[in-house]
Amino acid sequence: MNPGSEQRGRILLADDDAAFRAATRAFLRQQGFECETAADATEAATLLAQSEFDLLLADIQMPGNSSLEFIERLPQVASGLPVILLTGHPSMQSAVRSVRLQVGAYLVKPCEPDELLALATEAIARHRAYRAVTSNRQRLEAWTRDLAQLEEVLRKAPGEAGAAPTEAYLNLTLQNLLASLLDLKLFTEAMGRREGQADSVQGAPLVKALQDTIAVLERTKQSFKSKELGELRKKLEGLLQTSPPRGGAKVAAP
Repeated sequence: MNPGSEQRGRILLADDDAAFRAATRAFLRQQGFECETAADATEAATLLAQSEFDLLLADIQMPGNSSLEFIERLPQVASGLPVILLTGHPSMQSAVRSVRLQVGAYLVKPCEPDELLALATEAIARHRAYRAVTSNRQRLEAWTRDLAQLEEVLRKAPGEAGAAPTEAYLNLTLQNLLASLLDLKLFTEAMGRREGQADSVQGAPLVKALQDTIAVLERTKQSFKSKELGELRKKLEGLLQTSPPRGGAKVAAP
């Protein structure tokens, strides 16, 4: 695996043609992607269940997918995973069915390398943006449930003093803030790659939010002596160091 290939995208290539698998995998890895291969639908399903991928390249004629039955049940194996179909025997029937299955593209072998590369880059960017948005929505739903439980605790004991409820609230809020900022970072990186340049999405709001959060944690560390909050501050500082603003220079934490 080339350095940085996981950042560019993880692709699963499922095809029963060993020569095509080897050549396409070599090409994709040369272009900076991480690429795993499977010889049939059963092996592909196993790999998808074991690990997370950003894109599936699937042959239509391989065992277990001759009628696109593997693609049809793919949402149960890897929900939301984009698919590019490959075939050496195109037909109107398979083309029409692929449209109904919302396949991203239908390519005839031998594929044009530039076309495959462009389609893969676009599909991976869209999928990573989708994953970031979905993750953030799910986190916000969980955050709402956790806040409701904390609210109920405080409502039942309004006269009790102590730092525990306040610290619980700070921990809960800041942990979700960190996770949301990570999602935002993934989203902006994905959209930047979609546009063909890493800095096409302005990262200044993300950097400013991180700086403000770190400053608050620093000012309040004596009031809330929490190991978790201290570790959170370190994580935020680390995130800030890996989030360069427009222009490429890293920003030092305050």
